[in-house]
Amino acid sequence: MSEADSSDVGNSPDCGCDGGKASVPDRFSSCAIAKFLNEIRSRSSDGVDLNALEKAEETFDASLQSKAEGMLDGKLQEALEIADDPNEVASLLDSLKNWIERFAQKLRPSAFEGLTTVFRMMSATLSGEYTGFSKSSFVALVGCALYCVSPIDVIPDAIPIFGLVDDAFILGLTLKKIASELETFRRWERLKSARSILACYLPYFNDVKRVILAPGWLSEDDDCSDVIETLRPVYPNAAFERFSWLSNKPWQDARDYIDGQGARDLLNFVREGGDMATVALVGHSLGARLVVRALARLAEESPKKPFWARKPSNRIGQAFLLGAAIDADDPDLKLATGGVNAPLCNFFNRADRVLSYVYRIAEQKTPLGLSGNSELRDNYYDCVLSGHEEYWLSAVGNVGSILSLLQSKTLISKFSLAECAAAGLPEYGRHEFDLYARFFRESVVLPDETQTDGAAEPA
Repeated sequence: MSEADSSDVGNSPDCGCDGGKASVPDRFSSCAIAKFLNEIRSRSSDGVDLNALEKAEETFDASLQSKAEGMLDGKLQEALEIADDPNEVASLLDSLKNWIERFAQKLRPSAFEGLTTVFRMMSATLSGEYTGFSKSSFVALVGCALYCVSPIDVIPDAIPIFGLVDDAFILGLTLKKIASELETFRRWERLKSARSILACYLPYFNDVKRVILAPGWLSEDDDCSDVIETLRPVYPNAAFERFSWLSNKPWQDARDYIDGQGARDLLNFVREGGDMATVALVGHSLGARLVVRALARLAEESPKKPFWARKPSNRIGQAFLLGAAIDADDPDLKLATGGVNAPLCNFFNRADRVLSYVYRIAEQKTPLGLSGNSELRDNYYDCVLSGHEEYWLSAVGNVGSILSLLQSKTLISKFSLAECAAAGLPEYGRHEFDLYARFFRESVVLPDETQTDGAAEPA
């Protein structure tokens, strides 16, 4: 089973949402919103004239920006009056649905996901599913939505291309103001989805006696103590061990070792401890590739034994891949699912800039840790740590540009790898073992409060 990106959060074929006649909470439940967004996403795009976009952005000068901000102030006053009225907000969200449908085909995919994050956040707050949103930020979003859906603004929406420029500007201003709360909401969505997937593991974490960590490339000097402390609450009865491999070799040599002798070395290390059914393997980056290779080799061994001699202990108990540096379509992935008792679980991160740049340059392929694998169905789960939209939400707040909202590659040219490195990558864009491990822990061990730290004044 594969866990899709945020657009599928809460989407279930048996959810029972019936559309028009549903109550306000049901109409804006995560299930109903996912259905609506998936319908829009499935439509083909008609593209946008990039020259027209450039001209539109140049036309929107400081005086027009100031005028748009003034009109937004008026909408914020109106938002204060309706923010506490569920029916008024529901009516606004219906109008926003129509606005999204009108312009969705002109949006870049990541921009579409980012924009709909705002919509999902308002919907989840209205339906009562999410209570971590401050009232001031909720009012800011309501005001932004009022501006966008209004036919009377600085540049009327009826004017092709140009009509979206002021809406994009107002959206960028609003995202800047509520950036931290949007990130908190996205994490809540991701954890909510991951917890539903990992619920099947909960009865068995206490049965694990050994946790073997396989760290990634250039990790020989890392004792993984931070990762061990992070994961200890997940495996309270287990001893933690670090599998040392030749990780400080050049990339190609390290990869070749993993694809050959490394898998056998890891299996021998696992067998030295006795019952494999009580072992959990946790691999990060190239270490996750090592785990896949070992499981695949183990699965190839098992059929050689007569069926009456096969026992669960002939397989590893659990295996988790964190930011896996292995091709998303590697044939060993399917084999690996047969070498583990519990479903093979892959934590991937669409915003991982290391996998996005370094692995793609080195291997000329898309890594599993960046995309997941939607084709694997049996004994396999994907859990998404972060998506493209987190990167876009951050970028559009900084760029404040119509070109970052509509279908253009200009945004990518403004954010090169060198610039990211110089500025410091945001947490969701990094590749550290402990970053993935913390999300793994939070997906399993619930904090005292199941809601994220919202704000002091809930909506």
